[in-house]
Amino acid sequence: MNPNRNTEGFTPLTYLNWIQRGSTEDWKRLYRLCSDPVVARAVAAILPQRDPDLMASAQLWKFLLEDLHGDLCIDLKTERRGTGV
Repeated sequence: MNPNRNTEGFTPLTYLNWIQRGSTEDWKRLYRLCSDPVVARAVAAILPQRDPDLMASAQLWKFLLEDLHGDLCIDLKTERRGTGV
């Protein structure tokens, strides 16, 4: 079974899944893909939607993306910790 739910290619949700629950190989693949500014911006846009319990990986990727692309500024919205229904 393909956990990415998309047979045509990778989506921002695929990237978020790799960040939160991926293997070392997934992270290496994503880092290579993020050399493309379009992919990096897609990852940056989805990153604030991460699982609040998995903040450490989101903070690491925020640092990596901002270092890789100096024009990116990612707000993880850590101060907004409201619960959803």
